[in-house]
Amino acid sequence: MTGPPRPRVLLPAGVFAAGAGLQVALWARPERGEPAPVLAATLAVLSIPVLFGCLVGWRVPDGQVGAALAWVGAAPAAVFAVEMWGETDLTPRPWPGAHILYGVKLGAWVWNLAGFAALCLVFPSGLPPGRRWRAVAWTAALTGVAVHAVVSWTILARQGGRPNPFEAPLTLAAFGGLLAALGAVVLGPVLRYRRGDEVTRLRLRWLMLGAGAVPVLLACGWAAQTWWDATPEVAYTGFLLAMLVAVPAAVAVAVLRHDLFDVDRLLGSSVAWLLTSVISAAIFACVGYAVGGPVGAGGRLGMSGASFVTALVLLPLHRQVNGWVGRVVDRERHVVDARLHRFVHAVRDGTAQPETVEAVLRDVLADPGLRLLVRLPHGAPGEYADPSGAPAVLPPDRVSVPLRTGEVEMGAIVLGTVSARRLRLAGHAAVQARLPIEVTRLRLELRAGRARMLAASAEERRQLERDLHDGAQQQIVAAGMRLRSLQRRFPGGSPEHRDLDAVVEALEATIAELRRLAHGIRPARLDDGLAAALHALVAAGPVPVRLSVPPDVRVGEVVATTAYFVVSEVYANALKHASAGTVTIDVADTAGVLRIVVSDDGVGGARGGLTSVRDRVTSVGGEMSVSSPPGGGTLVEVRIPHAHRRGR
Repeated sequence: MTGPPRPRVLLPAGVFAAGAGLQVALWARPERGEPAPVLAATLAVLSIPVLFGCLVGWRVPDGQVGAALAWVGAAPAAVFAVEMWGETDLTPRPWPGAHILYGVKLGAWVWNLAGFAALCLVFPSGLPPGRRWRAVAWTAALTGVAVHAVVSWTILARQGGRPNPFEAPLTLAAFGGLLAALGAVVLGPVLRYRRGDEVTRLRLRWLMLGAGAVPVLLACGWAAQTWWDATPEVAYTGFLLAMLVAVPAAVAVAVLRHDLFDVDRLLGSSVAWLLTSVISAAIFACVGYAVGGPVGAGGRLGMSGASFVTALVLLPLHRQVNGWVGRVVDRERHVVDARLHRFVHAVRDGTAQPETVEAVLRDVLADPGLRLLVRLPHGAPGEYADPSGAPAVLPPDRVSVPLRTGEVEMGAIVLGTVSARRLRLAGHAAVQARLPIEVTRLRLELRAGRARMLAASAEERRQLERDLHDGAQQQIVAAGMRLRSLQRRFPGGSPEHRDLDAVVEALEATIAELRRLAHGIRPARLDDGLAAALHALVAAGPVPVRLSVPPDVRVGEVVATTAYFVVSEVYANALKHASAGTVTIDVADTAGVLRIVVSDDGVGGARGGLTSVRDRVTSVGGEMSVSSPPGGGTLVEVRIPHAHRRGR
């Protein structure tokens, strides 16, 4: 029975403990005159990558990154212990084996790079498969051994007064091989970044963030030591802290919580400020030299002019540099910003519909399952709608980004693919797309309010029709019947008989007029359904009509009335103006949208006359398009959404 896997980090952790213990024991010797706080600070700094490596190693026991990270601190601790042990050979009381270790320690410094080389080879998910990368690892180790041996041999030969005729070629070959091996090692993260998936690239960007300051601080250390005679301890303190603190911390975060922060924004801001600082310093130096030259290098005019020009260009320069860096470092956010910016401008120009914002967000965020739900201003609590106006419910089991304006809830973006990074990017996209989202919400509310008004008007018209039929018409009919009864009491040719006959005929004309008015308010044919009403409309037409309408189509009262009048008016226009031989009417109900297509084979060239139809369609939230090329007939297509049964 096998137990849990033993973390690979145990070996470097043990080496660090042994190296730290040896250093403490060696520093306790009375002939050591350096202050003890230096040792404590050194061991404290070296312990940071070891602790981070142990954390990563215990969380990912089978991984190689934790061990490599621990070697970043363990290798220097072992090297320092070997160097201190070997140096005891120069004291009156050398430690056992000090004479041998003195020769070993002369070139041992090369192993300070072992942890970083191993980290570059295995980060972020282990040594890549294949013989090539195993060969790179073995080559790096062997060239390290070669450099160590050549350096130690050369220094010992010089100290012994024995010139080595092969010193130059051996040194050149050893260091050349080491640089080539290190170049191949550093190439590993670059190739993994180019070929890796999104998570691999995010983790490598964390490494870039942590290691980005290393070459800068190293250059600053060289400059401080060369030009200002700074001691190595002062010149390279920042470089060592970046190597031993910033890089291990970034690696640990990359492995354990790569989506903890927005690394692209952190990396982009850091690089942008670094480049801005370098360019600003160059501007300051150039202006100071140009202005200060004629009046003296130390003149106040040169310093003041350089400061003024640098302050003047600092903010515009940073904005420009930040944009350049964003295109390279934070490419995804830059693409999202650019595409949403174009979409918002298209909405403002009227070339794009704001209701397409959901499709745009799906596209820019690469999330096909994304949904945009909006809260209508006068909707009930918890009531949402999608951009088409269909009612929707906020899924309780999915992550969403709330949309708020102050204390007002506008809606939510429901994500189909969830990660901390995608959540941050969706929040950023919601801010950029706020204008079309708000316009969509207000247009839906306007459409809903208009639908409620139309439904109320339709109900009032139906009530008026019933009142006319059941009230006034019945009373007039009753009065006419009584007059007919009275008329029979008089002879047929008497003046009284003729007067009563005229009154009854006037009443019958009044009834006919009331019926005409009632049917104009709402077609009576709709009582049997939209399909029956349309069949009755075209039954006695003067030209052949091909009518296709589902017999079971069911829509709201407002939509049915609108559809009937649309077909009636377009059909009448085709009969009056198109000289058509055949009219085709196709009605279909698909996914909550009533689609009406009326076409004819007439003369075409229609330019107007359908304004009232378009207004009627628009009033219920529908869309209408007309195609009428000269000589090619006319086609009118109407789409009316009715997913939530407006007006029923």
